[in-house]
Amino acid sequence: MNNNSTPPDPARFAGIGDNFHYLAYPANLLVWMSDTEGRCSFVSPSWTTFTGRARAQELGLGWMDGVHPDDIAPLTQGLQEAHTGQQPFRLLFRYRREDGVYRWLVGQGMPHSTPTSTFDGHLCLCFDVTPYQEGEADMEHSIQNVFPLLNETRLVAVILDTHGRIQFSNGGLCRLLNRHGTELMNCKLFQRHCAANDHGLFERLYPNGSQAPLFPAEFQSELLTQDQQPRHVSWHAVVWRDHLGRLKGTMLIGDDVTALHREEEETSLYVKAFEATEHAIIVTDAQGCILSVNRAFTTLTGYSREEALGNNPRMLKSGRHDKEFYKELWASVLSTGHWHGDVWDRQKDGGIYPKYLSISAIKNAQGEPTNYIGIFYDISERKTIEERLDHLAHYDPLTGLPNRSLLIDRLEQAVERAIRLGTKVAMLYLDLDHFKQVNDSFGHAAGDALLKAVGQRMKTCVRGVDTVARLGGDEFVVLVPDMHEANDIGTVAAKLLETLTPAYEIEGHWAVSAPSIGISIYPDDGGNADDLMKHADAAMYLAKQSGRGNYKFFHSLPVPNYE
Repeated sequence: MNNNSTPPDPARFAGIGDNFHYLAYPANLLVWMSDTEGRCSFVSPSWTTFTGRARAQELGLGWMDGVHPDDIAPLTQGLQEAHTGQQPFRLLFRYRREDGVYRWLVGQGMPHSTPTSTFDGHLCLCFDVTPYQEGEADMEHSIQNVFPLLNETRLVAVILDTHGRIQFSNGGLCRLLNRHGTELMNCKLFQRHCAANDHGLFERLYPNGSQAPLFPAEFQSELLTQDQQPRHVSWHAVVWRDHLGRLKGTMLIGDDVTALHREEEETSLYVKAFEATEHAIIVTDAQGCILSVNRAFTTLTGYSREEALGNNPRMLKSGRHDKEFYKELWASVLSTGHWHGDVWDRQKDGGIYPKYLSISAIKNAQGEPTNYIGIFYDISERKTIEERLDHLAHYDPLTGLPNRSLLIDRLEQAVERAIRLGTKVAMLYLDLDHFKQVNDSFGHAAGDALLKAVGQRMKTCVRGVDTVARLGGDEFVVLVPDMHEANDIGTVAAKLLETLTPAYEIEGHWAVSAPSIGISIYPDDGGNADDLMKHADAAMYLAKQSGRGNYKFFHSLPVPNYE
C-alpha cells in the first residue's frame, strides 16, 4: 500500500446495497460490513486472503478472533459506541495475519442506510499502518533520502534486491552499458551483462540465486555494453537491512576503471604515452627510487617533477595505514606482480585525500622485478558517498543512534569477543512507558523530540565501548560488552532509570515517560545474539507487567516461552 495516498471516503459506498458485495477490492484494502446488531455480515476477498480463513469463519463475531488480546476491549467499546450512536468511527488495533504476525490496522467506519434512510449498520475500510507504528517508516524515509544522492553523482549507482535484480539505477549505468533504463530494470545485472570470463561472479555473489551472507564490500566486474564492448567497474557495496535486521538487498557504487585496466596492461609497452592520461603515474626502480612521474601526478600531489625524482613514494604516506597494511601490500606485489585498492595519501600542502592505487611490477627475462609502476587517482567523491550511504544504512535517521542492523553486527562481535576472553555481554531492552500519551496529547513532533532527548540522556549513562541503539518506535537497547560480573549490570539499569525517569520539557510542555527495562546476559541467558535479543525483550515485557518503571533480569523471572 502507498502510505502517502489519500484513503477513499467510505461514504461513497453507503447505500449501494447488495451490489457492493460484487465489487473487486484491491488487495491492500480490507473491507467488512456490519448489520443493525453490530455483527459482521460481509468481508471482502482481500480480508480472507489477509487472514487465511474461510469467509464463513469471519461472519458474525468470528472476525474478532484475529484481534490482539490487548486491543479487544477498547475496540469493542469503540464499535459499540459508534453502533449505538449510529456515528462514524476511526479505530486503531492489531490484527493477526495468516502467517501469525500481528499488523496494525486503522479501521474507518461509516454508517450506511437503507433506501428509506433507516440505519442499516456500518461499512468499514481497514488500512495497514504497521510501518508507522513500528518504525519501518523511518527506514522508508532513509531509502527516499538515498535516491537523490545516487542520482546526483557521476558514478554508477545501483540498488539490487536479494536475488541480484536491479531495483534502481542512475544514469551512470545506462551510459556505461549504452542501454535504456527500462532494459535494465528488474534484470540480474551480474548474470545478464557480465562478460564471458566473468560469468562466475553472479554465482559467487548470489549462490543458489540468493545473496551471499558475506557479501564482499569491494569487488570488480567486467560488463558488456550493448555493442558487446567490455567495461571494467570497481564496486563498493553497502548491504541494506530493514528495521528488523532482515536482509533487503545491496546498494552498489561503481567507478568505471576500464581505462585504468587498459593502462595497467599496456603501460610496459607505452610508457611514453602516460603523460596523456588523467590518472597519476609514478615509475620507480627496484629499490623504490622514483624515476619518472607524469603531469597528473604533479597536479594531484602538489609535488613538482624535480621534487619527486630521486625520492621514495614514502613521501606521500598519510600516516593512516600501519606497517601491517604496507607489509601485505608488498607481499601481494612480490608474489603476484600486482596490487590494487584504496589508500589514504598526503599532498605537499599537508592535505590528506583518498586515492585508488594500482601497483604493477615490471620484470626482466629472468622474472626479477626491475621497476614498479603505480597508477592512481583521487576518489574523494566516492568516499563521501560511501560514508553517507553507510550512515543511512546503519543509523536511525531521527535520533542519530545506531539502528537494529548496526546493533546486530556489534552484538555478534561482542559475543565472539566474550567467547575468546571468557567475559560476559549484557543487553538492556528499554521501552518507554506511556509514550503513546505524549504523541496523542502533544503531537508527533513532540514525540519525536522526546525520543531524541531520551537518546541523549541514555548516552550519558554508558561507557564509550557500550552501544545505545534505537530499534524503532519507543524501543531502545543498550549493549554492554566485556563484563566480568553479571551483578554490575544492575547498576547500569538503575542509572538508566534514574536518568530517564525525570520529566522532559518538550515544546513548552512537561512530559514523563519512564522506561521499563529487560536484561539478558551472555552466556547465562542465551548462547547467541538472537537468544539475547529475544530474552531481553521478554524480560522487558514482564517488567511492564509488574508495574512499569523498573527492570527485570531474564534469568530471575518465570519468563514465558514465546517460541
